[in-house]
Parts: sequence; structure tokens; C-alpha cells
Amino acid sequence: MSNILFTLPGGVIAITAVFMLLYRITSMSGKMVAVVMAFGVVATYVPISIFVWPGADVFAIHIALYLVSVYILGIISSNRDVRRKAGQEGFGFHWAPASIVAFFVILIIMDSFFIMFATKGMDSHIADILLPKPQSGGKVSSHFPGTVSKNYHQKYSEYNEYLKRFEAQKSRNWSVRKGWLGQAVANKPAIFRVEIKTNKQEVVTEAQVSGKFLRSADSKLDTNFVMREVEPGVYQQSITLTKLGTWNLVLKIRKGDDEHEIHATTTIK
Repeated sequence: MSNILFTLPGGVIAITAVFMLLYRITSMSGKMVAVVMAFGVVATYVPISIFVWPGADVFAIHIALYLVSVYILGIISSNRDVRRKAGQEGFGFHWAPASIVAFFVILIIMDSFFIMFATKGMDSHIADILLPKPQSGGKVSSHFPGTVSKNYHQKYSEYNEYLKRFEAQKSRNWSVRKGWLGQAVANKPAIFRVEIKTNKQEVVTEAQVSGKFLRSADSKLDTNFVMREVEPGVYQQSITLTKLGTWNLVLKIRKGDDEHEIHATTTIK
């Protein structure tokens, strides 16, 4: 189950062997053997997949390939049954079923190559010919490591944590004043200043204040910064933003176990 390059061809070989055995030792026609084998494949593979779940994509690939193999064997054996009744020998095909079989054979071969490339990567010589040369001087990999960028279980957990922090932030009700000292101009350093007070107008000292200016049009221009406390409750830092226009700000303030997050926008002239 864990090695798809073994389970795919191994399953097809096993299905072919069982199919030919049933076809030869029983009196069933090719169509009937194909029906029995199709039910047998589903009845065998589905319970195994439930106990050792390989993932929806791997399950779909296996079940589709196994059933297509049964279908192809059914076409071949049924054609032989027809020829036997007509007093002919061999597996001569009409062009219509032959084209269907050829289509699925080509599809299986292509899928096998795609899966091999995704799991193991291309041969180094083939990769040198087909893959572009990286500008950074690194090495391009042709295999898919199985990493999923959007882990929805993790996102769900993080969202619940965010809601808890948001409710705590609302009840805390800190006053956060922020802005530039003077005019912020592209490619020139400017002082960004933050003043923090509690809901009782007491200054928040010795906090850890950091943030990021985000450029929605080009994430490579995103700028991180860490602010220093220049007087009680007042934090500032010299920041240079390289492009004019609108920037998004994510400002994070941490004081002990309390975490405060502010989202805003600014315009650079």
C-alpha cells in the first residue's frame, strides 16, 4: 500500500492471473468473469484501503487502474468467445474494441510514468535535457515530495486560536497609535512610531513590538521590522519601503502572555 510503484503493477499482474485462471477452469464467459472480477476487486481493495487509508488520490488511481484492467481483460476474452462460436481461433479484433483496448493501455502506461516521475523523479540525464537550468545555481527536482501547502486541519486549529486571541484582545482594549514621523517616501528611510496604552490610559512598557509591511503586488518586497522602545510606551524604528503606493501592515505587540495584533494600511509617496 505504501509503495505505489509496487502496488499498481503488482495488482494488475495479480488481477490478470486470477482472471485467466477463472476463465480457463470455469465455464463462465469472458463477460461473466469480468463482472465477478470487478466485484472481487472492489470487495478486496476497499476494505484494505479503509484500514490503511492511502489518501483519496492514491485510492482513486488504484481502483480506476484495477477496474480498467478488468475491463480490458473482459473485452479480450469476450472477443475470443465470439470467435469460438463462429468457429474461429485466436484473438482477432475488430478495429473498434481494439482501439478501446489500445487507448486504455496507453493511458495506463502514461499514468505509470507520471506516478514514477512524481514519486521518484526523472532520471538525471533526462532531467538535464527537459528541465530548465535554475538561475540561482541550485538543482531542480522533478519529484513531488508529498508536502501539502494547505493543511486544513492545521488551518482550522489556527483559526480557533485566532478567535480566542481576538476575543482576548477586544476585552483588553489597548489603545495603539501608529504612524510615520514626517512623510514616508519610497526608497528613503522614515521613522515609524507606535504608542501603546492600556484601557486605563497607562503606558505599556517593555513590550516586544514587531511587524511586517506587505506588498500585495509582489511578496518579495515584504519588509519585516522590530521596534525599540525610545521612551515609556513609545516604540519606533527606521524603515525603508522600496515602492510607492499602498502597503498593508501587520503589527504584533507582545507583553508577557498578552498578544495584540493590528492590521492597517499605509501609502508611500
